[in-house]
Amino acid sequence: MKNAFLKAGILCLFASLCLSAYGTTATFQVIADPVNGTWANFALSGDGTVMAANYGGEIYRWTAATGFQDQGPGDIFASSLGISQDGSTIISGHIGLDGFASPALWTTSGVTDLGHPSNGCTPLANSWGSGYGVNRNGKVAVGLAWTCNAAEGFVWTSQRGNLSLGHPPGNHSSRASAISADGKTIVGFWEDPTGPRRPVRWHGGARDLFLGDATLGEATALNSDGSQIVGQTPGATGNGVAFLYSDNAGLNLLGTISHSPNDQSVANAISDNGRVIGWSGDPFGKGIKAFLWTPQMGMKDLLTVLNRMGANIPAGTTLTTALSISADGTTMVGQYVDQVKVGNWMVHIQ
Repeated sequence: MKNAFLKAGILCLFASLCLSAYGTTATFQVIADPVNGTWANFALSGDGTVMAANYGGEIYRWTAATGFQDQGPGDIFASSLGISQDGSTIISGHIGLDGFASPALWTTSGVTDLGHPSNGCTPLANSWGSGYGVNRNGKVAVGLAWTCNAAEGFVWTSQRGNLSLGHPPGNHSSRASAISADGKTIVGFWEDPTGPRRPVRWHGGARDLFLGDATLGEATALNSDGSQIVGQTPGATGNGVAFLYSDNAGLNLLGTISHSPNDQSVANAISDNGRVIGWSGDPFGKGIKAFLWTPQMGMKDLLTVLNRMGANIPAGTTLTTALSISADGTTMVGQYVDQVKVGNWMVHIQ
């Protein structure tokens, strides 16, 4: 028995089979899109049973039992999207009664316009802003609000309304891109005085450039308790690469699938069991591929890993990006391209 586990560990290290060495399997399906010929974005609930979708500004709620249920129009200029871990609440942008887009929440009770901070303004984008993330039960929301000169992150609760998280001095912007399920940590970007973005988090009311004042990039997502943060920051060659950060372990640059100095990578999401997903490649040359990173196997081509787990993804298909992963790590969604079209996919890991 000891030798069997040793062999499995060797396979894990040298053949990228960490997830399948102990019997893990995966099932792959093409998403039957309710709308064709438009862009799409997705967000998954904590157990992956509920999915929010934004198709060209139209908002949908999906479950395996009901399929896509149209929640009504959002903002055709905003691809932002989030869903609460309990699946009850969707966040994005929505055109209000005043004709301007605003951050909004969708629940079974309808749409709630989140308003804007007191310094909100519409001239720059003909919009008050858009919603990006919500906590576990949808009671705390975050996103981007426009001022008259720039953009800034905001946090909203029904008790306090929409409050500014501030932005750098001058015409420089910030954004709150995600919030932990426990509602205690917010991450996003805070622009450098010269313009480029820097990763930022807000915790306990305090702003923290947790990778240092001079480190460029942005934070894109975090796990349920906010202890692990992912995003993108420049690597050794200057190209942006995916990162994983925690206060305990510090900064971990996740690299790229190919290890080519010309390639980039971006981490889009992280599960509570440490699975990081996103894309890697050369977006201006040979294209990009979805990746899966774990502490055991590092960054790998997601399609290759899934096929080794029995997913049977059709030949000629390239998974171009993984957009969202459930908190329990069992479900992923993203986009693909084949010889015929661009489409969307979902994977379940058991």
